[in-house]
Amino acid sequence: MKLLIEIGTEELPAGVINLALESLKEGIEKLLGVKVIKTYGTPRRLAILTEDFENTPTEKEEIIVGPPVSVAYENGKPTKALLGFLQKVSATQEEVIEVQKGEGRYVAVRRVQREKTPLEKLKEEFEGLLQSIPFPKRMRWNSEGLTFSRPIRWLCALYGEEVVPLQFGKVKADRITYGHRFLHGGPLVLKNAEEYEEKLKSAYVIPDFKERLGMVLEMLREEAYALGCTPQYPEGLPEEVANLLEFPFSVVGSFEEKYLELPEKILITVLAHHQRFFCLANQEGKLVPYFVAFSGNTPNDLIKTGYERVVRARLEDALFFYREDLKTPLENLVDGLKGVIFHPKAGSMWEKTQRLMELSERIARALGFGEDVVKKVKRAAFLSKADLLTNMVKELDELQGYMGMVYAKAFGEEEEVAKAIYEHYLPKSATDPLPEGAVSQILSLADKLDNIATLLSVGEMPSGSSDPYGLRRSAYGIFAILDNGGYNLNLREVLGSVPQGFEEFMKNRLEAYLEPYGYDVVRAVLEVKDPLKPLEAIRLVQMLANLKETEKFKDVVEAYRRVVKILPKGWEDDRVEEDLMKEKEERELWEKVKSLEGERLEPLDLWDLKEPIDRFFDKVLVMDKDQEVRRNRLALLFRIKKLFNRFGDFEKIVLEV
Repeated sequence: MKLLIEIGTEELPAGVINLALESLKEGIEKLLGVKVIKTYGTPRRLAILTEDFENTPTEKEEIIVGPPVSVAYENGKPTKALLGFLQKVSATQEEVIEVQKGEGRYVAVRRVQREKTPLEKLKEEFEGLLQSIPFPKRMRWNSEGLTFSRPIRWLCALYGEEVVPLQFGKVKADRITYGHRFLHGGPLVLKNAEEYEEKLKSAYVIPDFKERLGMVLEMLREEAYALGCTPQYPEGLPEEVANLLEFPFSVVGSFEEKYLELPEKILITVLAHHQRFFCLANQEGKLVPYFVAFSGNTPNDLIKTGYERVVRARLEDALFFYREDLKTPLENLVDGLKGVIFHPKAGSMWEKTQRLMELSERIARALGFGEDVVKKVKRAAFLSKADLLTNMVKELDELQGYMGMVYAKAFGEEEEVAKAIYEHYLPKSATDPLPEGAVSQILSLADKLDNIATLLSVGEMPSGSSDPYGLRRSAYGIFAILDNGGYNLNLREVLGSVPQGFEEFMKNRLEAYLEPYGYDVVRAVLEVKDPLKPLEAIRLVQMLANLKETEKFKDVVEAYRRVVKILPKGWEDDRVEEDLMKEKEERELWEKVKSLEGERLEPLDLWDLKEPIDRFFDKVLVMDKDQEVRRNRLALLFRIKKLFNRFGDFEKIVLEV
């Protein structure tokens, strides 16, 4: 039979529903050892449905061993040793069995213990399970001390047709659930777990998130198509809208054309940020004065008029802010950054701006760019944070950078400078585009390097899942830009000095960035390569990952392991003396090593050492009784190890058999 568990709540924040469902699913599967086949989530409920399983207790057999048979009986009668054992385990003589243990025979008692059924375990652990769901904020709404994201109002728990007696505080489970708050009155009584979804749909609740999201997207497309337009999709907005409603209804509204004076991203953000509405664009890709909203109740003129009134007020504010901002050039705002805190222990945004101007110039010169790029990147750095003091960014902080670009263009700044003000924040995540063009890329590198170095210097090292300043994201962005642009930048040199923990932090983040190529290859390379010269490590990891499955590379790894296996731990002597060489094979190997040391090596060039190494080990006794000969041969092997270590510590490479 299937198990259904539903937690009915006051309206949950849209952003917590899917994460809470995943946590609930994992908890149930771990506790019961059963697969959750369906999760359901709306603003008023979190629910799971499991596959069929039998709620039967498991039995565990235990053999309790007592004294040896020779001690347990004397002349066929039980001794005090046996009687004492039986008393200790609460058993009778009839339960005694004999077991072989090692070379002796012992008396024993067989015990079969009944363990709890899955649902008995669930009943005991249920409150703790719900308490463990990682909500960003939790509420306590009565004197019992239990917390959840929002107050829990009902529990529905069915195993087939049977109510499971779960409890959270004073709320006890039943077979009752509830439909839409406005469109369906009264409770819904469930006969069994299987009819849950069907009953809710009949009561204007679409419990499945993906189905509800599909309805939102379909309605949005249909409304846009009717107007000859296409919808605009701010990232995450369709998913958020789907989790704001139990049953979506679309509403088309309009606003005055004068608001199209606003840059499109402002329009889209204002409607999405404040109202969770969607903008529409015509066939030329230009926004039109219409929007699509979603309601949790049957649409009517009153709802539409209310939406339009709110949109008009928001856009009027935005237009006022935009026009006011255009009265003051960005460069006039820079001095005001002295009053904007970057970090309480790391000064103001004005001080950060000065560091960015200096650091971006050093990066540009280190990468070989000329004076034209240096001039542009310093200008972009100077203006990069000024939009923090604009009215628009104060109102909508997610427009930081974008508004700087808009206002920079409006005041006649060069295109590359304006773009860099926006793009230097990119990428903000692994799915974001990278900044385009040298000026944007250099300023982005400078901003991210300064964030990491400055904040680590004041003790803001990320720990666990806590990274309030996004330093891990900054490191990812640095590696992605260097990788994509092919920029061989020495981070230590451009920073001048690095704070404590900087190198280790960057090494750990470089490992994470390169993880898709295989941790063994990454760790092999980073064992010998400087993580503060990221491009060298990145390119080498990419190269070795491509070679790893080839037979030649496997031969190289095996040759390396054969060499280092015989070297004493900590051996550093690389002084090879040719007059100490007695055997032809060691001289041949030495000649090959010398030839490779003088060349610009590629990893597979090391394959040329395989046969000389094999012959050397087959014919030459490394641990010669003559101490100097032995030292010389070990020094030769150490020189070979150093050749290999130009690319990595090959002992860390995992080869499939």
